[in-house]
Amino acid sequence: MAFDIPADVLSLGGFVFTDYSPPSEMPAGGRQAMVIHKLPGGARVIDTLGPDDADIQWNGFFYGSDAYQNALQLDAMRADGQVLALTWGGQYRSVIISDFKYSIRRMPVWVIYSISCTVVQNPMQGDLSQSTSSVDDLVSSDLSSALAATSDQGTAIGGAGGSGL
Repeated sequence: MAFDIPADVLSLGGFVFTDYSPPSEMPAGGRQAMVIHKLPGGARVIDTLGPDDADIQWNGFFYGSDAYQNALQLDAMRADGQVLALTWGGQYRSVIISDFKYSIRRMPVWVIYSISCTVVQNPMQGDLSQSTSSVDDLVSSDLSSALAATSDQGTAIGGAGGSGL
């Protein structure tokens, strides 16, 4: 999947961070979601569940006559709770602003902010939903297998010797 995203632009839901407002660094990454089953004797069975992107957090400041308006706009976007496009460093994520705080240092010129976005989807990893089964599908499959095994067992026991009593 190819994306044509400028590497030097940070934008969030149509809001473009310009001049002094972009952070000096942008975090990315996450962890592998997994369940670890610890067995007697120290053995382990590990079920990997797929990538679990970490929240994307950064801070910076707005400087200029529109600093306070920029902070209010981002705070309104947080309050809306909508899924937004986040682009930076040639990357793209669908996110929701989970936390936005700002502090006015000098009105109206200088506003310090911090923001945290929860990743809804990372399209750069491809569509992972096709490779996983739902819990209902897995349970249904297990029940079908168990039922087939018990009916096979019953036929083998009941049909082997008839009623020889």
